[in-house]
Amino acid sequence: MSDAYEDVPAIDKMRCITEYINRSGFRAMSDTLRKKVLKLSVRQCTVLANIRRYTLLHPEGIPMSVLAERAGMSPSAASHMIDSLMSQGMVERNASPTDRRAVLVTIAKSSQETSASIEKAQQSVMDELVSSLTEEEARYHNLIINKIYAAVVEREGLT
Repeated sequence: MSDAYEDVPAIDKMRCITEYINRSGFRAMSDTLRKKVLKLSVRQCTVLANIRRYTLLHPEGIPMSVLAERAGMSPSAASHMIDSLMSQGMVERNASPTDRRAVLVTIAKSSQETSASIEKAQQSVMDELVSSLTEEEARYHNLIINKIYAAVVEREGLT
């Protein structure tokens, strides 16, 4: 790696990598999938990503209040966003089995294939990037990513 990159802050490097994976993954999608994604606003994509990430650890769904906070939206704005995504068949809203006042949001069963296809395209780009690492570097990469992820999960209270 060039010494010129040493002065770039790690946060900017992480954003650059994430943006590259998202752009390249988008280009790798089928035309049909790309058209579905293009119908979504950036804000809707952010909300969907928050739902997906949360439900990886909590399949029952993300509480609307938590979703609003994570997406940086008011509860009312989050509710309107979920209404819009529901009308597109992207998400489902269900009553919480443990709290009658809470509403849980999940990716709609009809959209899970679309979501999985997007993830697959992005994972393919990530795999291609990681393939340039040696076996030892790849092990360290996975170890470091897992440790940072575990710290975030713990701080976000996702466990």
